[in-house]
Amino acid sequence: MAEHFAGDATDQIGHPSPSNVNARDSSSWRLDINLFRLPESAFLSTPKKRGKVKAYYKKQELLFEGFNEMETISKSGFAPGGLTEDEMKNLAKSERMAIYVSNVANLVLFIAKVYASYKSKSLAVIASTLDSFLDLLSGFILWFTSNAMRNPNQYHYPIGKNRMQPVIALYTINTWSKTVLENVWSLIGRTAPPEFLAKLTYLVWNHHEEIKHIDTVRAYTFGSQYFVEVDIVLPKEMMLGEAHNIGEMLQEKLEQLPEVERAFVHIDFEFTHAPEHKGKV
Repeated sequence: MAEHFAGDATDQIGHPSPSNVNARDSSSWRLDINLFRLPESAFLSTPKKRGKVKAYYKKQELLFEGFNEMETISKSGFAPGGLTEDEMKNLAKSERMAIYVSNVANLVLFIAKVYASYKSKSLAVIASTLDSFLDLLSGFILWFTSNAMRNPNQYHYPIGKNRMQPVIALYTINTWSKTVLENVWSLIGRTAPPEFLAKLTYLVWNHHEEIKHIDTVRAYTFGSQYFVEVDIVLPKEMMLGEAHNIGEMLQEKLEQLPEVERAFVHIDFEFTHAPEHKGKV
């Protein structure tokens, strides 16, 4: 019985069956993706399953999808849905041709609008000409950037100029942040800088010889320009008409400044009183 068992073992080891030969020949050094596939029953939603178990199986399914994508790349040589090398070259050629055509068209349009602006003297045509100039400038920037990336200097930039993209992005973020802050200050009623207040004070004091004191000079943002409030002290015995004319002329002078949207001039006969406007809490 032992001899029979040994003989069978020898036959199994020394002379493998055809099925074992086929299995050994069909095996490969590659990983079998089917080994990572989970049974479909594991993904059935049942009330007894806990949330962590569901999350684990979902993560495994995503991992399997990633392996499946890598298997496709390994067999075909390119990513599924991606472009081949020839297609990428044709796409790059088409993009360069589109940039050239756009630049030429913008140049012709810009020249025509310059001529039309010169002949018509119309502000609308001039504004359209400036818009065409900006289009031409942006197209030139795109062409210059594309050309610089296709012909890098291997001595100055060994790995190309792709790292310049974050630098340009940071510059754009910085510029836009300053613009946002400027608009925020314009909307919240921020006071004017001391230099501008000093200019207003100088103008108010030199307006008329009857001005005895300057009680208040205030300027704050209201949109892109300033609202100005001025309190001046005139003689108590001055006639109402004369005091009104002095205040009105001062208001007109203040509103002639390009930074001033509106000006308010308050006339008083003394400056020891408390502020007339109380802030709301």
